[in-house]
Amino acid sequence: MSPSLGMCFPAAAILLVACLAWPVSGAPPATPAPFPVGERLVYTVKWDPPWYLFFLPSMTAGEMVLELRRGEPFLGQEALEVRLDARSSGTLARLAGMEVEDSFRFYSEPEQLCALGSRSRTREGKRMRSLELDYVRDSGRLRFRKTDEAVDPPEVKKDTIKEGIPACVHDPFSALYAFRASPLAPASSRIFMIGHNDRIKEVRVRVQKLESIETPAGRFKAWKVDTEAMMGGLFKDGGEFNVWLTEDGDRIPVQFEARVKLGKVRGKLDARTFPEEPRNGDSGEAGRSRP
Repeated sequence: MSPSLGMCFPAAAILLVACLAWPVSGAPPATPAPFPVGERLVYTVKWDPPWYLFFLPSMTAGEMVLELRRGEPFLGQEALEVRLDARSSGTLARLAGMEVEDSFRFYSEPEQLCALGSRSRTREGKRMRSLELDYVRDSGRLRFRKTDEAVDPPEVKKDTIKEGIPACVHDPFSALYAFRASPLAPASSRIFMIGHNDRIKEVRVRVQKLESIETPAGRFKAWKVDTEAMMGGLFKDGGEFNVWLTEDGDRIPVQFEARVKLGKVRGKLDARTFPEEPRNGDSGEAGRSRP
C-alpha cells in the first residue's frame, strides 16, 4: 500500500505558495521586500505517513526551489517573477512509482505587488497539464485557462472569465514576500486575501510562538505561523498549513508543514543563495544559510 505522490508532494507546493497575502484593509507595500531580487531558497521535502500507516517510516519526497527574479515584461507590463519548482525524488517516489515535476511562475507589478497573472505546468506520472491566469485590472476581470497536455492534441478543460475582480489582487507568491517584510509579534492575527487560480478567498494568519528550528541550513529562531481559510476551504482537498519565519529582518521561511489527506508533508531549508544578484562581496556561488 503506498500513497499517491500526486496527492501529497504537489499539495505541499500548492499550500506553500497559497498561504499568505497582503492585508485587504492595509496599504500595499511600496517595494516587494527588504532583501534583493535574486534570492533562491532550496527545501528538502519529506512525507510523514498517517497514523494508520504506522509501519511506514518518514520518507524523502523531493526538492522544492523558491526564487524571486526581475522578469521580462508580462503582457506588456514591467513585472517581478516568482518561481516555484517541485521535483520528486527519494524513497517515496520509488514507492509510489510516479515521477512529479511541477513548475509555477507568478508575475506581479513591482510598485504595489498587484498580480498580473501566472503560468504553471505540472507533470505527475502520466498526467500533464498547464494553467494560465491573466488579470485584466482595468476592467476588473480575470481569465483562467486549464489545458490537458497528456493528450494529442492538447485539450482545453476549462476556459473561464470572471467579473468583479478587485483592481489589485495579490497572488500568493508576491504576497509571501510582502508578508515577510511586515513585523511579527506573538498572538497577532490578520485577515488576508488570496488569489489562487480563478478563486479569491480570505485567510486568517496567526503568529503563534517563537521556536528553535533545526534545518540542513542550520539552526534558526523562527516564528511559527498558522493559517485558517475562511469563506469555505481554500482548496477542494482541504488541508492545514504552518510556516516558520525567522525572527530577523529577512523573515526567511525556514520550515513548512502541510497536513493533507494522506499524512503530512514537511519542508526544511537546505540552502539560501543569491545567484543572480550577489551582495556584500558574495561571489554568487551557492552557499548555505546561517542562523
